[in-house]
Amino acid sequence: MGTASDRVDKWHKHIKSITSYDPNMVEPNEEIPYSYTIDSRGMHVPPFNTHGGTWSERVDNARDFKVLDTDVFICCMPRSGSTWVQNIIKHIINTDIDQATAEFTRYFDGYSNEQLDEIPQRRFFKSHLHYSLLPPGIPKTIYIARNPFDNAVACYEILRGINTNDMVWDTIVELYFGGPFMFGGWFDHVVQGEKQAKEQPDTTLFLRYEEMKSDEKGTVIKLAKFLGYPMTDERAKSIVETTTFNKLKNDKSTNTFIWSQNDDFKFLRKGIVGGYKSYFSEAQFTRAREVLKKSSVTCYNADDFDF
Repeated sequence: MGTASDRVDKWHKHIKSITSYDPNMVEPNEEIPYSYTIDSRGMHVPPFNTHGGTWSERVDNARDFKVLDTDVFICCMPRSGSTWVQNIIKHIINTDIDQATAEFTRYFDGYSNEQLDEIPQRRFFKSHLHYSLLPPGIPKTIYIARNPFDNAVACYEILRGINTNDMVWDTIVELYFGGPFMFGGWFDHVVQGEKQAKEQPDTTLFLRYEEMKSDEKGTVIKLAKFLGYPMTDERAKSIVETTTFNKLKNDKSTNTFIWSQNDDFKFLRKGIVGGYKSYFSEAQFTRAREVLKKSSVTCYNADDFDF
């Protein structure tokens, strides 16, 4: 694994080789070396940005972005199903289905406001930012929640991909359920999503990943209705078949991740429900379920999960 200094040097060289980078944001963290740091507002975010500047700059000006009345934001914690939803929407609106997912739905967190202003209408954005950092007045928001046990595993695996397997599961699960964690952490992030959906039900569609998996056709129909597009039962079935996990996994324009130092790493991994049982120890699961039970989250009941 090497020393912390070795990992730092390797991380710096890799990031500088592929993206703009702000080394002044990075502070030593022995447990999660240089994966995520803290910006000036106390939010854990990546220490780099792929387009248009640094995360520090993005966080500072994200709320100043001028939304249009046709804009749609897809919001969630990382690894919650946003790539899947992006592809479903791409087929619903019958746009160029060969267009790369990252081009169809721009990663709001990774571009400057000036760059995003140049995108022609109708604009679709994907964001992992906490609601407190998003611009006010978003006309339509699709919020996706994934249960914290599977999401913790998915976040762990993406961090392993970034850091060439230097991540330690015990450390990740401790931070995920004990904080602090990236983008404000799952619990506060989801609570804010629930609050948004409750206060603005006409402009916010709240989806649970597990329900999306159990009723894929219903999810397509629900998204089409929310976005104002007609949808027949037959066409919904066709979209379900076109956007299966295996098909997306084999799509190079979708299943890519430039931040990984591992050539074999795949952005889309398994996409299953309940995979957490292969990662958690019984003690870890018991503690994590207790954290969920005591939280303010209402879309998941801790007693519905077992080990």
